[in-house]
Amino acid sequence: MKIGEQLRAIRKSAGLTQENVAERLCITRQALSNWEQGKTIPDLYLFAQLAAVYQFSPDEFLLGKSYFRGMQNMKTNLSDAQIEQLICKNYPDFSDLTPLSGGLVSQTFSFRNGDEKYVFQIGGKKWSYEKELYITKHYRNVLPVREVLSVQETSDEIAYCVSRYIEGHQLNNLNDRERREATVPVIDIMDRMAQVNIPADRGFGVFDSSGYAQYQTWSDFISVIYNENVYDWSRLAIKGHSDAAIHRAMDIIRNDIDFIQLEQASFVLNDFGVIVDDGRVTGIIDCDLALYGDPLWNVASQLFWDEIKNRDITAAVVQNYLSDEYSRRKTYCYILRYALEDIYNTAIRNEIGYDVRWVCNRLDELLDNGLCHTELMP
Repeated sequence: MKIGEQLRAIRKSAGLTQENVAERLCITRQALSNWEQGKTIPDLYLFAQLAAVYQFSPDEFLLGKSYFRGMQNMKTNLSDAQIEQLICKNYPDFSDLTPLSGGLVSQTFSFRNGDEKYVFQIGGKKWSYEKELYITKHYRNVLPVREVLSVQETSDEIAYCVSRYIEGHQLNNLNDRERREATVPVIDIMDRMAQVNIPADRGFGVFDSSGYAQYQTWSDFISVIYNENVYDWSRLAIKGHSDAAIHRAMDIIRNDIDFIQLEQASFVLNDFGVIVDDGRVTGIIDCDLALYGDPLWNVASQLFWDEIKNRDITAAVVQNYLSDEYSRRKTYCYILRYALEDIYNTAIRNEIGYDVRWVCNRLDELLDNGLCHTELMP
């Protein structure tokens, strides 16, 4: 996908018009239109401003790890007036409605009501909002998870929710100094998640909005990826992707599955989303795919994406959690399992997220080099 096309798609996914963005950047709408049509490109200063407005990482964008995958774009396209009408039902005196970048499946806004600031999200799946509401009720006393206040539906059965606004920025949007200052708090929040003991009857793996996961053991969750009755990998070739790397990764996991045992599950994020403000973690977001499982899954998630800007934090995480061959061996299997799930969801289930080509290339790199490709490993 060309740069102009990517810029246009990201703007639309953020729920912004050309006029909205042009006003924020103090440029003309025509200048922005020329970028999106590929007639011109923004200079580095304006590109950095675009990244801030759209909340994407410039290095991810330029390296091809773009915010597009799949076909099922469930994002709504409600007008500001329709959004205001929905918010008014519960917050009739609200003010300062402001669009936020809410990913690919929801329109997201912040607003104020009195002295409080809130986030309004609409679109996506109702169960994901309900799961975050469940997490609010059961884990907010021990973890700074996003506090969801209500989940509702429109007359057209479009789900929406209201949560408290979290001050701060995601790790990718911090500057170098802020990221260094966030290292210890990030390790601390991972330790706190590892200490959350999940009752045995709740199961393992991704849990639902009632707090139950479907697998009896952690190894059941890991090994299901090569169960052909659940994952039909033969469909991958039909989609035009080679399955050689897929089978290599599954063989590694299959050979080590007896090595992967876990008696006590912890609260684990499927995508490590934390908000940092002034050197402290102020919130945990994107919990709709949270799991009950091994704390090393959090480490695997960070190592899989291998964000260049977050190398200081990742190095500290590696030093803290991967000090022996046992933990490194398990984590490597988790990374491969993570990649396979992402590829399957993208290429076969047609779900939304990152470019499947980037994920496939990342899997190839991991298979060729293991965890020794980076100086981060002890």
